[in-house]
Amino acid sequence: MKSLFLMGMLCLIANHVFSQEGDSLRRYELDEVVVATTRANTQLKNIPQKVEIIDKGMLQSLPSSNMADVLKTATNLDVIQYPGLSSTIGMRGFSPSAHARSYTLLLLNGNPLGTTNISCLDKDLVERVEVIKGPYSTLYGSDAMGGVINIITKKPVAQNNGSAEVGYGSYGNLKMSASVNGVLSPRSLFRIGFLRNEQRLDYRIGKSNALKLSEKGKLMLDKASFGDVMKNSTWQYNQLNGQYVYNISDSWSTGFDLIYFNANDIKTPGNYWGSYGQSKKDIDRINWNGTLMRKTQKSSLYFSPYFTREVNANYTDNSDTSFVSFNSDIREYGFKMHDNFSLGGFKVLAGADLDVYRYASDRFNGKASPINPYSPNHNNTKAALFSQVTYSKGGLDVNGGLRYNYISYHIEQNDSLQGTGGSENYQTVNPSLGLQYKLPYNLKLHGSYGTGFSVPDAFKVAGFYAVSEYLAAWDFWWVKNYMGNPDLEPESSSTIDLGLSYSTPNKFIFLDLTWFTTRHSDKIIETTLDSVVVNQNKVAYDVTTYKNANNSAMNGVELMASTNIGALFSDAFKLELYGNWTYMFNNTVDESFVSSAGKDSIVSRDLLYARKSNANFGVVYDNYKGFLLRLHGRYLGSRLEKDNFSKLRPGLTPEHYYTSGGYTAKDKILQHPEYLVFDFSVGYSVNSYRLGVTVSNLLNENYTEKDGYNMPGRMLMASYSYSF
Repeated sequence: MKSLFLMGMLCLIANHVFSQEGDSLRRYELDEVVVATTRANTQLKNIPQKVEIIDKGMLQSLPSSNMADVLKTATNLDVIQYPGLSSTIGMRGFSPSAHARSYTLLLLNGNPLGTTNISCLDKDLVERVEVIKGPYSTLYGSDAMGGVINIITKKPVAQNNGSAEVGYGSYGNLKMSASVNGVLSPRSLFRIGFLRNEQRLDYRIGKSNALKLSEKGKLMLDKASFGDVMKNSTWQYNQLNGQYVYNISDSWSTGFDLIYFNANDIKTPGNYWGSYGQSKKDIDRINWNGTLMRKTQKSSLYFSPYFTREVNANYTDNSDTSFVSFNSDIREYGFKMHDNFSLGGFKVLAGADLDVYRYASDRFNGKASPINPYSPNHNNTKAALFSQVTYSKGGLDVNGGLRYNYISYHIEQNDSLQGTGGSENYQTVNPSLGLQYKLPYNLKLHGSYGTGFSVPDAFKVAGFYAVSEYLAAWDFWWVKNYMGNPDLEPESSSTIDLGLSYSTPNKFIFLDLTWFTTRHSDKIIETTLDSVVVNQNKVAYDVTTYKNANNSAMNGVELMASTNIGALFSDAFKLELYGNWTYMFNNTVDESFVSSAGKDSIVSRDLLYARKSNANFGVVYDNYKGFLLRLHGRYLGSRLEKDNFSKLRPGLTPEHYYTSGGYTAKDKILQHPEYLVFDFSVGYSVNSYRLGVTVSNLLNENYTEKDGYNMPGRMLMASYSYSF
């Protein structure tokens, strides 16, 4: 009822204040888009680094709602996704299960998104997405080793308009949204929006496979899962957003963006078999950022403070009498600041960043009955200075940058964990270089070199703590000791890209082939110390600590291709066939093992969770008069995962385990099969009205993004919207 009331109020206010205006998707040249992620107001066509744009047209025509589904569908990513609004992503061979943070940096309007769970954002407020592949730590610091995904939200415009939409579909899926954009004065603009999305019934798993599935593949999915119901898989969330812009003068402007995401009573099935127990969780997120900008003919100054907070509450089970067993509170705040100016024939970007990350958690074994958490509260602070110089002349575009980072870690003392607390600091420098040159016959050669790094959690660097739990059945205290390593260094990477692209002047054909190679160094692994002296008078035994040991090597190719038949008819319409393919030649990690003689040995192993190949492709038709149709396909290549459900799948035997790439049957690694998932959408706009129909998972594919968690089968959704 609250959702309907808020939507109704927005529509009534808008209809009272504003006159009706149509809103249609306009044609534009993608090459002319200014890529905000560069922080240098650079157009896409002048950037040597590999950049992909998910534009408004793609966003509008995809059936997906949350941004995890959008990203995995529209660009080639590796993803670990669970039912219950939970997902992490990786790209170019970097595992999506990396650690508490991520190897792929997620940004919202150029500031940290504040979460690695990209499911906690609906596409309703998104204008476009910029995906930069390869390390970008020169401009953004930690976690940008695999790449950067910058989500750009819709902004207020200087006209009075708005929209309201309602959609209904399979499994009781109901989506309602409304937004209002307005002019408060000649200098001030605003935009507010509200969305409610829910799935009120448990979804049904797909019951077929487009690609032939082996007997082993069917056993991994579980033959009983085909067409079965995924129990305890309902969810609901609300999203409220507001933007305000005030133009102080012709050169100065200020404003803010605010997004609140709330999801209560999200059901979590545990897995298909329910062996982990069925539970539920709540998620509350807030993103705020302010802006202060000064633009003149000679320079462009930008300052943006930001604050994010995500609170997760996990319950013991899904009953009405359950209680919160684990609660986490993650806050990120700081500022981004830079200035762009010209110096002779060069464009110079110079800036400073401050980023603070704070983690706190609580654990309970009864209502209001706390016990020691899984890890102590901790934080890190990152301060950086950076600069990038860009030069363009004729067919040549060059950029080079350098970033200095100072990182401090702090772990809080915790008596329940016997935690000592502690602090450490670290410094690093990251260079980058990009070059592209326009050749005859519409060819363009591009290449880049970049480095990246990822800071470890503070408890891995400093302090000592012990997690303990009393096991009443055995009258026994279970204790596990942990100690940070002050000599631990951030993980680092270096990547080289080389590519060649071809594009006809009328955009009839576009081709780009990029080869990349990455060296991932100083991977952090766990190791065990026999004993450690704590506080000079206490000895702890079997202590888990951390060290830099493992390295990874990744190399592969990316192919992008499209042809727009409408270009042959003076762009009277758009009929485009497109495809995007990523193939990994090599994706291995060097793992260290201690032999019986006490010596370390190194084994090169294929990386888990990262697919050998990914692709997305499709056809889209737009008559530029309100009719838009898209058929989109996604190819999911094979991936490796450890078998954690061997007792639940007795049909799988050691003979089914993966015994190549450095593994033996004892490792219990499964090579999951390939899948093919199709989506379809069609929409028609006339005057201020729009009717749309989407079908996700058109062929009803039974597939997983994480072993044991089968994804939804075919889902139909119809929507109706009104613009004013």
